[in-house]
Amino acid sequence: MEVRRELEMRGTGASPGIVAGPVLLLKADDEPLPEYAVAAEDVPREMLRLEAALIETRRQLHDVQRRVGEALGGESAGIFEAHLQVVDDPSFVDEIYRDVRENRKNVEKALFEVAERYARTLRQMDDDYLRERATDIRDVTRRILRNLAGGGGEWLAGLETPRILVARDVAPSEMAAFDRRKVLGVVTEQGSPTSHAAIMARAMDLPAVVGVRGATARMADGDRLVLDGVRGVLVVHPSPAREEDYGRIARSRAIIQKRLGALRDEPAVTRDGHAVDLAANIEMPADVEAARARGARGVGLFRSEYLFMGGGGEPSEERQYEAYADVARKTFPEAAIIRTLDLGGDKVAAAGKLAPEANPFLGWRAIRLCLDRPSLFKAQLRALLRASALNPKLRILYPMICRAAEVDQANAVLAECKAELAAEGRDFNPDVDVGAMIEIPSAALTADRIAPKVKFFSIGTNDLVQYTLAVDRGNERVASLYEPTHPAVLELIRRTVEAGQRHGIWTGVCGETAGNPVLVPLLLGLGVTELSASPGAVPLVKDVVRRLRWTDAQELAAAALTRATGAEVLALCRDLVRRIAPEILELAE
Repeated sequence: MEVRRELEMRGTGASPGIVAGPVLLLKADDEPLPEYAVAAEDVPREMLRLEAALIETRRQLHDVQRRVGEALGGESAGIFEAHLQVVDDPSFVDEIYRDVRENRKNVEKALFEVAERYARTLRQMDDDYLRERATDIRDVTRRILRNLAGGGGEWLAGLETPRILVARDVAPSEMAAFDRRKVLGVVTEQGSPTSHAAIMARAMDLPAVVGVRGATARMADGDRLVLDGVRGVLVVHPSPAREEDYGRIARSRAIIQKRLGALRDEPAVTRDGHAVDLAANIEMPADVEAARARGARGVGLFRSEYLFMGGGGEPSEERQYEAYADVARKTFPEAAIIRTLDLGGDKVAAAGKLAPEANPFLGWRAIRLCLDRPSLFKAQLRALLRASALNPKLRILYPMICRAAEVDQANAVLAECKAELAAEGRDFNPDVDVGAMIEIPSAALTADRIAPKVKFFSIGTNDLVQYTLAVDRGNERVASLYEPTHPAVLELIRRTVEAGQRHGIWTGVCGETAGNPVLVPLLLGLGVTELSASPGAVPLVKDVVRRLRWTDAQELAAAALTRATGAEVLALCRDLVRRIAPEILELAE
């Protein structure tokens, strides 16, 4: 019998868990797309074909949404709102109609080309969450194409034996068809932890690894595979000893996770009595329940962008108010920090509004766009102020601040909105707290000038690291240089915190660093008082906080600020966590 050599591959862990089993390999669909010229008299027929396919697609998506809601809850079902928005987007559909009518293309060809233009624009964005919306468009497009061909049946519904699915990409509507008893785990070459498929995998407790380059080319159907959804590791043809090691790790993790679940209602307080505000980052109002279930106290970052990325143009003040009011009610009496629109010219272009920019990282986005588009900004601020009447701890956060003058301008618009609402007799909190995101080095270096104009700072470490080190973390050639523990980054965090302390305001962190339990003691030692992490990371962070002494965190930070390299700082952080909570390293790394 041939003994095959072990092959280890790495990607990004998207849903935790360890599983072992045979591979079910799915190659890309190579079926050619129908392409033919359409005579003028046949254009109406093509239009009717598209309309029929859209109606059937809409029906199927509502059915999938209902079934997912019954099985997994409203949070997971809410994912399919983005798919329905694509089908109902008049600009998207009108562009297809125009292509058929003016260029005499068949509807399949026109649909595919329009969808690819939208998807390419989204894939070029610098925001992981929005970049993954390209998958939503492609998922819906595949479904419409199947319906045009006369068969939109559910994918993989007939899978007979338990397998680990390996594919180039998996769409959330395809995952909704999985029989959880027969799909052990998922591996994809594309995607990120923010993709809707990854969110679905977590909701289904389905271990998943994404971004594994060459996975479909280096595995064969039936190969034995071990998948580690925490570390993002795959082992093809594992030896019996290797498989037993992973089995032991899986049993150990299950014990730890059970203990972490018991911390849900416990406060985030260090052993020597230092309290930490531990909140959650969310994408949609429905995510509040998931955050609370994991032990978060309130929302430290609500990204409002999803409201602006659907069909039908910019959302009205009333539509925004309904979403913000939902968050305000669900979080009361805890805090809810809502970030104002953090979209740029390239992202708005995905909705058909503006031309893309050559360098959106440094472009017309976030607070810059809002200050240049006062009607758009005022609609959002008015909606936020109205929602503040429902929760006195609703707070407004301005993104991508680079100078104090921007805060002055934004606050002036906010004052106008307050005056208008007062004149109209509408309720709002006149003392609503306003904060500035510190994610550009210039803001950190001038934090003393910004602090008097706000009530809090929220450090966005993802962009702060990226801008400080000139590293695009999505570029695999330089991703290894993305280093949250780099001395320059620590210095900027220290300066921000100390500026806030001098002016009597608090500083939180809402980037990925806040959800990394290995780095949490360092942030607390630097003086950060609030952490906002993804819901899934909250139990790990809380456990580390409760095992930590505040004095140890301060000593760690003091030592870290003297080190010459990020690697040295990271080693100090690991040593501390290894002393106070060694099993956490098992889950975090």
